[in-house]
Parts: sequence; C-alpha cells; structure tokens
Amino acid sequence: MTRAKQLLAKTTGFALVGTLLTSGSGAAECSVDTIPIVPDMRIVSAEASSSPAAHCRVVGEIGTEIGFELLLPDAWNGKFVMGGGGGFSGDFNNAVLGLANILEDGWATVTTDTGHKGNNIVATWALNNLERQVNFGFLAVHRTAVVSKAIITAYYGAEIQRNLFFGCSRGGGQAMMLAQRSPDLFEGIYAGAPAYSWTKEMAGRWTYDAMNMYPDPNQISLPVIDADAQALIGKAIMARCNAIDGLEDGILNDPRQCDFEVSSLQCGAGETNQCLSEEQVRVAEDLYREVEFGGTSWPGMPMGVELPGNPLGWSTWNTGGYVEGAALDFHPGDGDEEGVAYEAPPIPNATWGFSSQLMKNFFYSDPDWTYAGYDFSDFAHHAARVGPTLDADNPDLSAFRANGGKLILDNGWMDGSLSPYGTIDYYEKVLEMDPSARDDVRLFVRPGVTHCRFGPGPDGTDYVAALVAWLDTGVAPNQLAAPYVHPVTREPTGQGGRIICAHPAVVTYDDAGDPNDAGSFSCQVPQ
Repeated sequence: MTRAKQLLAKTTGFALVGTLLTSGSGAAECSVDTIPIVPDMRIVSAEASSSPAAHCRVVGEIGTEIGFELLLPDAWNGKFVMGGGGGFSGDFNNAVLGLANILEDGWATVTTDTGHKGNNIVATWALNNLERQVNFGFLAVHRTAVVSKAIITAYYGAEIQRNLFFGCSRGGGQAMMLAQRSPDLFEGIYAGAPAYSWTKEMAGRWTYDAMNMYPDPNQISLPVIDADAQALIGKAIMARCNAIDGLEDGILNDPRQCDFEVSSLQCGAGETNQCLSEEQVRVAEDLYREVEFGGTSWPGMPMGVELPGNPLGWSTWNTGGYVEGAALDFHPGDGDEEGVAYEAPPIPNATWGFSSQLMKNFFYSDPDWTYAGYDFSDFAHHAARVGPTLDADNPDLSAFRANGGKLILDNGWMDGSLSPYGTIDYYEKVLEMDPSARDDVRLFVRPGVTHCRFGPGPDGTDYVAALVAWLDTGVAPNQLAAPYVHPVTREPTGQGGRIICAHPAVVTYDDAGDPNDAGSFSCQVPQ
C-alpha cells in the first residue's frame, strides 16, 4: 500500500479507491479520476483553476445529497481551514474565502451546502424531511470535514499540520456545534456572530419581535417603527452617548454604558412631530430588553444599532418593510449558485423571514402557519423537540479542550441580528461550568462592527492568524489588532486601526491620541 493509501485508511478507516497520479508539486493531478474516493461519497467534478491562485476545485456529494466544494491549492501549505455557511445554507458560500489570501497562502479549504440547494433565507426544503433537518443541524458539516480531511491527506500524500474552522452567523453556530459535538476534528475554531440558538433566539425571540413590529402578518410594508422613528431614536442615542467613551465617532465602545431612555421621546399632549407614539416606545423598549415568551427568555439588542446608515442594523434585520421587487441583501453569499435562480419569499426584514421559516418548516410542519393569534403556549414543547438538532448551546467544552482545542467567539456591538448579549451569555455559562476554560476559550466583542463585519468600526482582525499564533505559542490573546480594511478585498485601507479586547475587558481610549492609532487604546476591565 502506498503512503497516500495508508494515510487515507488511517484517517477514514477505509482503503483508498482508485489510482493516485501525482504531479511534480506532490499533489495529484486535478481530474475526477484522480481525486481519492471515500465510501458513500462521489465526485461530481474536478477542475483546475488559476484564480485567485492555482488550485483544483472539487465538487462532490456525500450520502444522499450533502454537497461540498473543496479547493486544493497547487502550492499547499500543509494546512486545512473549513469555512462555514450563512443563513439556511443551500449554497457553497465559504466564509473563509471572504478573507484575504486564503488560497494564495496555500490553505486547502472546503464548505458544504448542508444537504440542500436554495436561497439562504428559505427553509421549505426542511418541511417533513428529518434527514435534511439533521444534516443542516450538524451532520453535514461533520461528514464534510471527515471526508475532506481524508481527500486532502491522500491527495497531497502528507498529514495535515493544522485543522481550523472559520464561520460567522450560521457558520458561527456550525463552529460552536463542532466544538461541542465533534471535538476531535479541529484544533482551532472561530465562531463569529454565532447563530447558535435557533429555537430560543431565532424562532422564539424573533417571532416575538416580528409580532411587535408587524402585528398583522399580512401587512408587512409599514413597520410600527418606521424610518422616521428609527432615525429619531438613533440620533437621540448618539447625541447622549456618542462621546461617553471619549470619542464622538458614531461608535459606542461599550453600549452597556449608554443610559438613554426611549420613553423620553414619547409624544406629549398635542405633539405629533419629532416624537414617538406610545406603541413605538413600547416596541423599541422591547427590542432593547430581555423578553419572555413560551416559558423562556432572550436578551435584546445593544444601543447604537439603530442609525439608518448601518448596513446590517435595524433597517435590514428589525424594521425594514417589504418592497416588491427589492432583494434583501442580509448576508454575504445569498445570491444564486451555478446560474440557478433561488427565489425568496416576500419578507419585510431578515428576522421576520427567518423566524417564519423556522416556525413553518421546523416547529409546526405547516407551510401555511402564521403568527396571527399566536400565544407561545406550545412553543416550549416544539423547541424541546427540534432543539437537540439545531441548537449549539452546551457550555461543556471539556472534550474539545482536552484535545488541545482553542475557540474564539466573536460578535459585533452593532450587530442588528444575533444579539451580542446572547453570545456573552453563552461564554459566561462556559466559565461558570469551568473557570479554567478561559485558558482555551476567548470572546471578543468588537465596537462599531455589524453582522460578521462592516460598520464604522475597524473590522479587519485576522482571526485565522490569531488562532494559528495561539496554537503555535500556547499564549491566549488578550487583545488583537483591528485595522481598517477594504470591505471587499479585506486589504488595509491605510487609515490605521484600533484594537479589540478579550471579554470582559473593554476597548478604552486614552483621551488624547490619534483615534486611528492602535496605541491610543488599551483594554480595561470595567469596575
């Protein structure tokens, strides 16, 4: 048995099927016939590509219909990073490819559609299909990782030196699921803006918010908090709290310091302009606070997300308004794949869309379900049924840590979708279970950053490099560089940058230095 076949057998428990033809670089030639075959997996295509760096693009299927796209660079660096998906998946949107130079630096990378095709905000594929629900919940990512590692090992004829997972949003939830349920697959995991509580946050909390913002599910054009009310709230919050951290820059380094009362904007007797109605005040206050529903609860949003200019703030996620013919660009990669048009349902905002899809296709198996008259009386029952498949909320990371695993959690303080308070809550539960977990798990909450990235704050932190450095040196990061980068190329813009701090420390300005110089900031734990 050749060395490559021995390595594949060791990784999967099965011998290599077929012949491995190697090129001068040590990698196999790029063709369907030369990609190593793993049981219950088939190769759909294998094509050589030169952009952005020479690599072999492999598309395959595992089991019934778990699709994956594996990119094998000609100049492999010996490392593997799997990229998570977004929304309800359904495509090959690899989160790690949104970073600069992944393929150019020689990383092999893979992503999966989690076992179905479709628009990222549609879940009709899950209706009465338990296999697809389980694949989406956790199994597709696990199987894709195992298969990909086997192919990579055999394709290059060498062991993988580093195994990382990088995911944000849905991918962040996938990352957490791997740390909890597949603790031996990756030694370094990044979970950004993690969609980890599909039942409590995305089904329950978001349905509650949808009912508040659009009391009639058939009227989804005009929200209770319209554009004028939203702008009024956002400007008032910034007027009171923008300078509380020493800088008037449209960024709240720690929104928990903001003591603004929405009720101060309520219209008085005879007032109608530049003020809020009683209903608008109530709905806004609910967005900010922890609310109870169906025997459970979930925290609200931090202040500072409201300004209409925030590309992934209230307008996209919480308020909005359906406009016929207008596409909702809620997540990178929600477009079509391979020229196939993915139709999306009419929705006023992203949380409304996700929650209704979850309730229809996972909770109640009823495509005609709406929240008209809904009272959450049986919510807990259905959440308990689907939660073990969808939720990644187990704070016990002992097995992952015992394997040498390092986990970075992350959220933006200006994220209008997945509450950073929910991510903080999970992290604190991890430390409550075992305080020593901070040796292997760190949380960063980034000022001025929206969902995964973007926003007025610097969002260029290189989390892949941070994980590699942590694994190589054993030194956990207390702060990381946060440069300003181009939103598409992810290259530095020349504007400088700041820092981000490991929770519970907060980014703190020195009150004198250049606000675009990282040296003007330090990490301080609030007293």
